[in-house]
Amino acid sequence: MKNRIERAAVIALGCPKNRVDSECLLASLAGAGYQLTAKPETADLVVLTTCAFLNSAVNESVSLIKSLTKLKTRRPDMKLVVAGCLIQRFGFSLSADYPLVDHWVGLDQLNSIPELLGRKPVRHRTGFPPRLLSTPGNYAYLKIADGCNNRCSYCLIPEIRGRFRSRSAPEIVAEAELLAALGVKELILVAQDTTAWGMDRYGKPALARLLDRLSGIKGIRWLRLMYCHPAHLTEDVIEQFGSNRKLCRYIDLPLQHINDRILQRMNRHYTRRQVERLLDRLRRVPEMHIRTTFITGFPGETAATFAELLDFIRTTEFDRLSGYAFSPEPGTAAARMKPAVHPRCRQQRLKKLLQVQATVSRRRLRRLQGQNLKVLADFPREGRTEWDAPEVDGVARLTSGSFQPGQFYHCQVVKTTTHDLLVRIC
Repeated sequence: MKNRIERAAVIALGCPKNRVDSECLLASLAGAGYQLTAKPETADLVVLTTCAFLNSAVNESVSLIKSLTKLKTRRPDMKLVVAGCLIQRFGFSLSADYPLVDHWVGLDQLNSIPELLGRKPVRHRTGFPPRLLSTPGNYAYLKIADGCNNRCSYCLIPEIRGRFRSRSAPEIVAEAELLAALGVKELILVAQDTTAWGMDRYGKPALARLLDRLSGIKGIRWLRLMYCHPAHLTEDVIEQFGSNRKLCRYIDLPLQHINDRILQRMNRHYTRRQVERLLDRLRRVPEMHIRTTFITGFPGETAATFAELLDFIRTTEFDRLSGYAFSPEPGTAAARMKPAVHPRCRQQRLKKLLQVQATVSRRRLRRLQGQNLKVLADFPREGRTEWDAPEVDGVARLTSGSFQPGQFYHCQVVKTTTHDLLVRIC
């Protein structure tokens, strides 16, 4: 019975960047002879890839560690590995509290887990780890860089993932071609700051050049930009939205706040006036849609500065918007700033902000009623327009019939809700 093929399960937490790392790990495990399973309770090896960006993410990671160690008490032969950002943030300090965890692995050692467990490592001639996609298959995240140099006062990413490091263009293009060969139609470019790509290699941002190269890949129909820093969005990238036929007229542009004093305390390197000019320039691109993110309750945010933020959201009318209440992360400059906003007030302000955006969203989506739009099917009854990123934005739901996942359809909008479209195939 010793020759039985061992099963491995990977539980991935956190952002799309972590998801890409976990997909590379899945491929490494499969290449080392493990049979992959989605059921940790039946696995011989369980790997938890953690997130530690916010205290809430740390708590979620720790809660899962507790659950998995309980599972291991019932199945003592099971190997348990905890990996990723939690270890980068806290080192091995958690090991004393959870002695049943067999290995604690940092980000740089993720793909070495099979070797750590005594399996022969897989060599990759392509120069980058292959991936087993965890997305539906018609879209995939393409990580173009890692780390961050921005040093926002509330953020630990530079400490967790290190300095900004652009992947080489040939490596990115080669991976994109491989994904296209697997049937991927949409590539979603991700990094801590996609707009800074190339800065460390060429001395200036070169994202527009990369978009040109990616647009030439056969089979790729949509390119989507996420995590664009407002201070680094260059004119040549903005021009790509009008000239690059594959680049979705959609941008994820986290603004975090709009009050100049708060932006300065956040160390965001731009002002309200600069944001307004940038948004005006983006909206000169026909049918451009903008997603953003805001933080409520940052230290020093008064009732007046929060009111300024709400008024800005009402008048600017973002197509998509998310938010989160400020979390004072130990080790960040913002955690020590005064005056602090009470946690309950932070949450109340977040709730109000999302209510304001819900009204905006309903109003903007109603304008699409009756229009014919192109939809990429993710599931038999659900797809997306080019104006919606998967997992974070709205969807287009079929009122009747079914889609073939991975195919494009021309659909008519028959009804709208707060965030979604109800459509029928034309």
